[in-house]
Amino acid sequence: MILQTERLRLAPLQLSDAPALLAILRDEEAMAFWHRPAIARAATGSEIIAAQLAAMADGQFLYWTVWRDGDAIGSVDLSALDFGHLRGEVGFLFRRDQWGLGLAREAMAALIAHAFGCLKLERLEARIHAGNRRAKKLVMASGFQPEGRLRGYLLRDSARHDVDVFGLLNKSIAKNGA
Repeated sequence: MILQTERLRLAPLQLSDAPALLAILRDEEAMAFWHRPAIARAATGSEIIAAQLAAMADGQFLYWTVWRDGDAIGSVDLSALDFGHLRGEVGFLFRRDQWGLGLAREAMAALIAHAFGCLKLERLEARIHAGNRRAKKLVMASGFQPEGRLRGYLLRDSARHDVDVFGLLNKSIAKNGA
């Protein structure tokens, strides 16, 4: 399903998007807080996209390429979809020249609306590297609340990294039985 905002078009990921997304995957600063370092080979970018497409086929992941004026500027996703518990996890990655323009926030709003509307999810999570202040600011501006820290959660470049967890409940329908 294509998601549309005032300035953006979020289209389901396709293998043909790989060359456009390669600029992000190669950018060390953009990839600083991703689960893997920036890639060096274009083939690796295609392999990442192919793996994401395979994950989409099993129904537990949804990926979109974010387009602005015909230019691929990033990607967003809903992963770890659990329709039994009506929850999923959000993710996002944008080209550095698009940072600070409010575009990630706009894309996130569309993603949240889709998750809570069409998919009828009741809870979303974001897991963010502890040092990624920009991403934390984005999810908190989108309504997510801090829920805690997973110490040493990720192993990257031979070092363990902490991850902060943020959660967002669809307040219009979620009931807390705690």
